[in-house]
Amino acid sequence: MRNRAARLLRVLGMALLCLGPSAASAQTNATVEDSKLADADKDGCIRNLKLIYEAIQVYRVDHKDIPHWLSDLVPQYINDPNVFICPACKRTGQSVSGLLADPKMPCSYLYEFCSAPLTKQEAPGGAGKTRRDLKRQQMAIVGSVVPILRCNHHGKVLNVAFDGRIYESPAMWQDLLTNQVNVSELRASSIFPGPMNGKDEKAPNTAKLNYPPRSPLAKPALINLSAYYNASLTESWHDSAKNDLASLPTGLQKFAGVDYDVRGIIQLGSKSPSVRRFPTRVNGIKIRQKCARLHFLHAAAFGLAANGGEQIGSYILHFGTNQMQLEIPIIYGRDVNNWHTFPGEKLGAAPVVAWTGTNTVSAAAHQSIRLFTTTWVNVAPGVEIESLDFVSGMGTVAPFLIAITAD
Repeated sequence: MRNRAARLLRVLGMALLCLGPSAASAQTNATVEDSKLADADKDGCIRNLKLIYEAIQVYRVDHKDIPHWLSDLVPQYINDPNVFICPACKRTGQSVSGLLADPKMPCSYLYEFCSAPLTKQEAPGGAGKTRRDLKRQQMAIVGSVVPILRCNHHGKVLNVAFDGRIYESPAMWQDLLTNQVNVSELRASSIFPGPMNGKDEKAPNTAKLNYPPRSPLAKPALINLSAYYNASLTESWHDSAKNDLASLPTGLQKFAGVDYDVRGIIQLGSKSPSVRRFPTRVNGIKIRQKCARLHFLHAAAFGLAANGGEQIGSYILHFGTNQMQLEIPIIYGRDVNNWHTFPGEKLGAAPVVAWTGTNTVSAAAHQSIRLFTTTWVNVAPGVEIESLDFVSGMGTVAPFLIAITAD
């Protein structure tokens, strides 16, 4: 009896040994096949994404704008509906649903520049704004890495950047940029904040500020900044008493050979506590004209000699007809310096001083105050500049703008 049991165990053991490698081999083969299938799906998906992106570019040339939805490409630019279905979805029947779903056809791909409205929960201050408005503002911060197309039906998300590059990312593509920017600034709630959406993003209360009216003689080339001022020339807007620009001549003035419309201040926030109540960026300053050059009358606060060469902010231009954007960096020591002079300060050829004066604080220190002018030469003078954004570098130095002139 005992011998029979022992023989039975030996037989079962041999059987298990025979079955083990076969089962493991079958599992390995299945894994290899799944991997090949996933790779084939991804390759097919990339081909689709490239075809769609190329069609968007042709549409853009014809219509001077990108489509509102991918279905706008059908049938003139893409006549095969299979192009809009990821190969991985053909087996599962999945497609995009919710607010970003194309209203006219099944589609596997997220079109990030669609005309879907932003919800109040997404963007408390974005009434009337769309997904496209959000993406354009994100591009003003990080450039053309912002995806125009996405597919989330693979292990990682496939992204087609606005400039056509294809890259993989986690579910949130912004997470790839954590070493370059504060990704919280890319949120819809940060770009279109509500009136009480955080201390640092809240604009100062301008209800009590008075700005001189714009002269009826002011030409369109003297950009009207009335809607964007957030500080008065006669107030101590950096919190220290009697530290103002009240001595600056206002109205239509000529400084360093350039005509300017001088009536107020656009101050940006920085890490300095004295300007935390100001916004970190002012978007959509209207230009709406072609020009060969732009002249900026500006300066900075809280800068020191050690900040020389530091980019303290930028002007981001939006061109009207082709979605092109261009950044004009503001470099401390090249374009601007502190608006207060310092004892022993050594001034080189740059930046160009446009105006000097005094106030109570500077006079007590036997020093002066000043503004600077910077001229940018337009690389595309035949294309209308729609608008520009004034953006802080969010270091310690805080740039401020007085006037812009186009010629």
